[in-house]
Amino acid sequence: MPAPRKFSFHKRSNGVYYVLYYQNGRQRWKSTGATSRSEALRTLANFKQLFEERLKSVSFEQFTHQFLSASDPASRTIERYDSIFKSFLPFLRGAYVNEVTAETIDSYKAKRLKEVSPVSVNVELRMLKAAFSTAKRWRMTAQNPFVDISLARIPEQVPLCLKPEDFQKIIACIREGWFRDVVLFAVLTGMRRGEILNLRWSDVDFGSKTVNIRSSATWNTKHGKRRVVPLSETAVLLLSSRVGKSPSEYVFTMEDQKISESTVSHAFKRYVKAAKLDNQKLQFHSLRHTFATWLVQDGVSIYEVQKLLGHSSVKVTEVYSHLAASELHSAVNRISLPLN
Repeated sequence: MPAPRKFSFHKRSNGVYYVLYYQNGRQRWKSTGATSRSEALRTLANFKQLFEERLKSVSFEQFTHQFLSASDPASRTIERYDSIFKSFLPFLRGAYVNEVTAETIDSYKAKRLKEVSPVSVNVELRMLKAAFSTAKRWRMTAQNPFVDISLARIPEQVPLCLKPEDFQKIIACIREGWFRDVVLFAVLTGMRRGEILNLRWSDVDFGSKTVNIRSSATWNTKHGKRRVVPLSETAVLLLSSRVGKSPSEYVFTMEDQKISESTVSHAFKRYVKAAKLDNQKLQFHSLRHTFATWLVQDGVSIYEVQKLLGHSSVKVTEVYSHLAASELHSAVNRISLPLN
């Protein structure tokens, strides 16, 4: 732990006393406006009280405990925050929350880029920035040191998806009926893994052929947002076939129990290997990409796909826009001009 913050004052050549203190690891000066020692001492006392009231001397480790304790236990991000805090803590060397500098963050960013992908590094930086916003609101720091930190550059990548023939190879390998239904439902709806596994029968509306994706006491949707997903005729038939199969409130179960996300992820990787697909990097989330890719390739607009995926902005969905290039020939051919 660093030594307690000290305040002192010094008289400069202009006759005015200045307060010397440290903030964010740097030396600072503040004028008292006083030329007499007694008046300067009174100003120093007031300044120390004001400073300590506004900026509590809380270590980053103490802050993390308070932050996690105040977080929603049902949030899917609480474990991720805990992991990120533990990675960031060694770089601070016992510093207070209000002593974290941009230099420290840049060092952390550089080291993490050697260990994980740029996408993961950016997730960590965004989450730390959000945590420090909370620290600022709690008056533990006067500023958020992550505000001016630039994110890591991410090379543009095409989302991994399955070709129809590869998808059929996987389906042919799956032995468990519950897992086959989960995989089929994922590619029929584009829903996220957590959304599928936390889907309850009370969220299914067969009349309108829709499902409601909403947070519950034990699980939160992404960004806490609620949305309605339309079901295709095939998806409706799949859900109908599961009615009454289990007493559970959940639509998809394994031995009448709620399925964990890790169980699904590991099972999918196992069947990718069993199907001997060329791309062994495919994961369960690739089914969501497959849903979007197949729609775009069939002529569905990016804006419609955005709504179906529940993206907050079409910019997120534009990663699939290159797939529609071949479908646009009919559009550009509507302009025809004589060349002579």
